[in-house]
Amino acid sequence: MEKVYIREVNELHRAKKIEENLNLHEHELKEEYRRLLENFEEAIGQMRLITNVSDKIQKKLDRVNAALDQKNQELDGKNQELDLKNKQLQETIDQLTQARAGKIATTIVLILAIILFLIEEVLLEPLIADFVSTNQWVSIGIKLFLVLSLKPIESVMENVVLNYIYKKKLTFKVSEKI
Repeated sequence: MEKVYIREVNELHRAKKIEENLNLHEHELKEEYRRLLENFEEAIGQMRLITNVSDKIQKKLDRVNAALDQKNQELDGKNQELDLKNKQLQETIDQLTQARAGKIATTIVLILAIILFLIEEVLLEPLIADFVSTNQWVSIGIKLFLVLSLKPIESVMENVVLNYIYKKKLTFKVSEKI
């Protein structure tokens, strides 16, 4: 900072020396006073110039900061939109996964129902006919029991399939990170 104002500092030292040696004549005092005024006037001009340049730079900086703030707000808005879209996408994926698990569970239960029906018709029906030959209600009751037990079995199978799918996804995500 001292290098910027070398001339002014030198003039200040010179003026202090003059003050110490007031043995100067009137015309020398007037000359020194004139030089001091010229230097002071020039220093004021330089300070005005520096202030003007500084003000212009500050205005530009303010405009840039305002533009940055606006861009940051826009980015925040876009990030919020992306977060919402990601949430909606995740909900859709979860729904599709649930539907897929339900479809798989329904298929498994249907196959199980066919197998149980065949077992009941081939193995249990002759035994029931031998023990209770006149009452068909026992056979109908067993079939009704088998049909009514399919829905709880389907729910359990759906949970098992969902757990399997989620574990598979988790394993896949972990392997991706590695």
